[in-house]
Amino acid sequence: MDIQQQSQLKILVIGDSCDDIYHYGECARISQEAPVPVLKHFKSEVYGGMARNVYENLASLGTHVEILTNVEKITKERFVDTRTMHHLLRFDTGESQEISTVNSKAIDDINFSDYSSIVISDYCKGFLDKDAIVKILSYCEDFNLPVFVDTKRKDMSCYSSCIIKVNQFEYEDISRHPINSEIIVTSGKSGASWNGEEFPAHKSQIDSLSISISDAIRGTNVCGAGDTFLSGLVTEYLISKDMRKSIEFANMCASKAVEKFGTYVVSMDDVI
Repeated sequence: MDIQQQSQLKILVIGDSCDDIYHYGECARISQEAPVPVLKHFKSEVYGGMARNVYENLASLGTHVEILTNVEKITKERFVDTRTMHHLLRFDTGESQEISTVNSKAIDDINFSDYSSIVISDYCKGFLDKDAIVKILSYCEDFNLPVFVDTKRKDMSCYSSCIIKVNQFEYEDISRHPINSEIIVTSGKSGASWNGEEFPAHKSQIDSLSISISDAIRGTNVCGAGDTFLSGLVTEYLISKDMRKSIEFANMCASKAVEKFGTYVVSMDDVI
């Protein structure tokens, strides 16, 4: 990959964001009040999630990236026993409130001519509605910008002429397909598929000394892996315009993310 070309890419990420929060501690006993584990808290770590995870991965891969996202706070808190690295509980907040949809003026104020591509990370939390999506895509068409999409929508008809990444479950759940769009389907440890072609996942390369961690996360640590895949896909495709090469690079990026516990931002040092 041409590092100089990467630094010249300017990308705008639009979509729903959250904070991924990990509370770490030791669980050594069961409560006397109820049959539940007691976690003795050691530390907490906060990472950008959803669209912000895409943003941070793109930045870490060497592109110039900006983000347009919700101001309301959404959190996903995970409580983890450090002895086993098992998740004891996930506690989500903020999704019950009304998330303000990106307003029309904010879209009009975007200088689309500044960007190499638009990336839409649509987790369906309320920041993007169909009118906003159609308006964004109309501007992208005017400026001949490639649009990459990761969406949880069942009705994807609004995402015409896009490069769309969905997982296998989301793909099987589509009620209306878009027209003139490329769809890449990810399948975890099975890799990804595109136009009937299979792209095997890269083997994990977890430090053999981290036995307890690797045993706990192997095959299950998928938090943010789709965001990382999307970021790798975008970065490589904007440089090479080669979809096969881009999917292979995206698979490599995702494999590096799942080697680490929790939300992990992949860098070029991980993949070169």
